[in-house]
Amino acid sequence: MRITNRFLYPLITLFISCFAIVSNASVKEYTLKGLYLDSSTGLTVEGVKVCVVNTKSGAKTTIYTDQEGKFVLTLNGESNFTVHGTKKKYFDQRVHHFSTIGKDETEVIDVTYRINAVQLNVPYVLNTIDFEINSAFEIKNKDQIDALGEILEDFPKVTLYITVHSDSRGSDEYNMEMTAKRAEYIRELLMAKGLSSNRLVAKGAGESQLVNECGNGVKCSNRKHLQNRRIEFLLVRE
Repeated sequence: MRITNRFLYPLITLFISCFAIVSNASVKEYTLKGLYLDSSTGLTVEGVKVCVVNTKSGAKTTIYTDQEGKFVLTLNGESNFTVHGTKKKYFDQRVHHFSTIGKDETEVIDVTYRINAVQLNVPYVLNTIDFEINSAFEIKNKDQIDALGEILEDFPKVTLYITVHSDSRGSDEYNMEMTAKRAEYIRELLMAKGLSSNRLVAKGAGESQLVNECGNGVKCSNRKHLQNRRIEFLLVRE
């Protein structure tokens, strides 16, 4: 018997609808409960803009902390997630990580994070800005550059000093040249956001300011070397 389009289209539509229902029913939901505290005072912080990213799908969700510094969010599916918080005149130096993989849906994911009130003449480390190896123009995560731009808007009469550091792997000359290029690239990205070049000072320090013993000729783990690969910023009222 020949099946005409008159009968075929409804069957296809029914199949797609049933498939969608089955697919949606299989997606697990998890509850994320979070709290933000001031790093210095330990007090709760209201109005933190919390960005949660599903690293598997790339989906981003934004929510703000309430008067008690809390936020609650429903997460779809088993995945790894990152969390980063921003607030006017505050700065979160870290991107936080958690996972729902293998967890029961009844298990509430409870997290507490600390965020820094930005102060003048105090150096801060940008832990999430990471350049691709041997590149001065490819950055894996630019979220904190956006946060830097917002901070400068919060402090309109200050100058931002950006210093890029390397580890000791590679020659001293190469590391100095590469960090200088990277610092200038960050400066250019901030200028592209409309910030005045007069308020942006960028320099590369190479491997001249290591934070541990992993200098030339010293055998260290990759983790310890990466401690020296960092980007710092400092706000100074001129």
